[in-house]
Amino acid sequence: MQRINRRDFLLYGTGTLAAMLTLTGCLPKDIKIQAHASEVNMPNIDFLECDYLIHKGLIIDGTNSQPFEGDIAIKGDRIIKIARSIAGKNCEIIDARGKIVSPGFIDIHTHTEDYMVNNGRSEMILLQGVTTQIGGNCGNSKVKIGSVLDNLNGMGINYGMFSGYREIRRSVVGNANVRPNGAQMQAMLDMLQENLQAGAFGFSVALEYWPQSFATTDEIVELSYLLAEYGGVLSVHVRDEGDRVIPAVEEIIEIGLRAKVPVQYSHIKAAHRKNWGKMEEILELLSEARDSGVDIKADVYGYNFSSNDLGDSSYYSINEEDMERAIIHPQVMIASDSGLRVNGVAIHPRAYGNYPRIIAQYVRNKSLLSIETLIHKMTAMPASRLGLADRGRLLEGYKADIAVFDLNNINDEATRQQTTRYSKGVQSVFVNGNLALHNGIVSGVLAGEVLRN
Repeated sequence: MQRINRRDFLLYGTGTLAAMLTLTGCLPKDIKIQAHASEVNMPNIDFLECDYLIHKGLIIDGTNSQPFEGDIAIKGDRIIKIARSIAGKNCEIIDARGKIVSPGFIDIHTHTEDYMVNNGRSEMILLQGVTTQIGGNCGNSKVKIGSVLDNLNGMGINYGMFSGYREIRRSVVGNANVRPNGAQMQAMLDMLQENLQAGAFGFSVALEYWPQSFATTDEIVELSYLLAEYGGVLSVHVRDEGDRVIPAVEEIIEIGLRAKVPVQYSHIKAAHRKNWGKMEEILELLSEARDSGVDIKADVYGYNFSSNDLGDSSYYSINEEDMERAIIHPQVMIASDSGLRVNGVAIHPRAYGNYPRIIAQYVRNKSLLSIETLIHKMTAMPASRLGLADRGRLLEGYKADIAVFDLNNINDEATRQQTTRYSKGVQSVFVNGNLALHNGIVSGVLAGEVLRN
C-alpha cells in the first residue's frame, strides 16, 4: 500500500502524489511539491499512459450538460479518458486551471475552398478554437468534389465539402434562364451522385444568386431526392433574404417536406431595415415545420452586417435583436459564412473573429445564453447535422479535437477596417490529438484530416 494524502490524491498535484508525478515526468513545472498532512492508507495508483493530459479545466462536453472540473487524457488521435482526476504517465500536461475545455468548434458554412487547396495552414481559424470547416456552400464548388478532396493535404484543420449546384447547372444547362429537359436533369443527377459517392456531405444551392436563381422549386426537389440515399443535407441560401424572405423560407420548407431530406437554412437573416422584426415570424416557421416533421435547422453568424454591406462602413443590414433571437433558437447553430483568399486575406472580419466574438458578446457580456448551450451550438449540433459520429463531443473514444480558452479574455480583434487581426483568448487547440495551438501560438503542426460523408 502507498501512504498518500487523500486530499492531495483527489486534487492531483500536491504532496506525495506530486512527488510521484515529478518522477514520472507528468507534473506541470509551476506546481511545487508540498509536505502533506494526516496521511491515510490508499491503494497503489494505476498511472494512465497518454500523450497529453489536459489538467483541471472546466469541461463542457458539447451536449448542453452541466460543466464540471476535470482532466482529459489523449493518446494518438483519441480521447482515452475523462475523469475528475487522472494520474498520467509519460504525458505532457496542459494546465487548464481557470479555463474552459470544449470540443473544437465545427463551422458548417464556409467559403474557404481555394485557401484550403492552396494554403490550408489555418492560423486564423485555429485561433478561434475551430477545428473543422465545411466548404462548398451557397452552390459554390467544383463540378467534381472527389478531385478536390483527393488533393487536400497539409491542412491545419479538418475539412469537408458540400457539392454545389452552380457549376453542375452551368456545365449542363449553361447560364440561360431555361428549364432543364429530362436528359439534362439526368446529367445533373449523375454529377451530384458522383459527388455524394466521393464524400460530399450534401447538396448546396443559393437560390438568390444568378444563375442558380433560374432553378424552380421542382428542380431542386428532384435533385434533392438523391440526398436521402446518401444521408446528405440540403444546404440552402434562400431565394430572397430581404423583402420576400417569408415566402423564401416557406419554399425551402416545402422542398424539405416534398423531398423528405434534412434542410440547412444558411446564414439566417431578415436583411435591410424595412424587414427588421421579421425574424420572429421566420423562427415560428422553422418551429412549425419541425413540429410537422420537416428536419430543418439554420445557422447564424455573429455580425449585424454582411459582406454586401462593406462598401459603406456605417451600414448595417441586419438587426441586432433579430440576430439575438436567432442565436438562442433551439434549431439554430453557429457558423461563420467566412471566405478566405489563397493568401489568407478576408473581406469580412467573421473569417478571423466569428467564434470568439459570439462567446464574448452573447455569453460573457450579455448573458444571452449559457456557455454550455452556446458550445452545443458550435460543436455537437453541427456534428450531428453532418453525421460526424466521432467529433463534436468530449467523449472517450472520440477524436481529440479540443479547444481550451479563457472565457474572461476571449475576444475578436478583426474589424471592418482591419479584417485580418487575429482573435485572442484561445490557449490551446488539439486537432486529431495533435497540439496545433499552445499558449496562444500556432505550432505549425498540420494535423487536419479530409472528412467525407
